[in-house]
Amino acid sequence: RHAISEAKFAMETSELVGILWHQGESDSYGERYKTYEDKLLSLFKHLREELNAPDIPIIIGELGHYLGDVGFGKSAVEYKQINQILSKVAHTEKNCYFVTSKGLTANPDGIHIDAVSQRKFGLRYYEAFSKQKHVLDVLDVEHEWIEKEAKRELTKNERIFVESMKFALGQLSFEEFSINISTINESK
Repeated sequence: RHAISEAKFAMETSELVGILWHQGESDSYGERYKTYEDKLLSLFKHLREELNAPDIPIIIGELGHYLGDVGFGKSAVEYKQINQILSKVAHTEKNCYFVTSKGLTANPDGIHIDAVSQRKFGLRYYEAFSKQKHVLDVLDVEHEWIEKEAKRELTKNERIFVESMKFALGQLSFEEFSINISTINESK
C-alpha cells in the first residue's frame, strides 16, 4: 500500500516509466522461497493494476552472492532459491528484465551492497531498462566508469560531507573540522 501510495503521489507531477524490484533477503530462510513466486507474481499484477500501468517494465535485481556468509546476511541461506525464482519470473513474465549481481560485494553488515557495487548495479539496471533486456553478466563499461567517477573532483557538498563524516567518526577535532569547512566554503 505504501509503495502504491508513494507512486501515485509521484505520478501527480511525474511519469512512471519503470519499477525496480530488489528484495528477497528476508525471504531467504525458513523455506519462505516456497511461497515467494506466487507472492511476487501477485504483487507485480497488483502494482500494474493499481498504477494503471499494465505494460510498465519491471527490472528485477538478483540478490548478492555473498549472502549466507556473514553479519545480517548470514541467515539468508536460501538466497539461491530466491534468485532462481527472480530469474524465472523475469524470463517468463511480460516486460520483466533480470539483472545479475555477479561480482558485487557487501558492506560489512553482510546484507547490503557496498557503494561501488551500488554504482555497478545502477549501470546494469539502466542497461536493462534502456534496452529492455536482461543483463546476465558484468558490463564491459563498469570498471572504466567506476574508475572515472572515483577520480573526479568532489563537489563542494561532497567535500563538506566527507569532512562531516571525519568529524563524526572522531578523526578530526572540532577546530580542524571548522577550519576545513571554512576553507571549503571559501573555495569555488
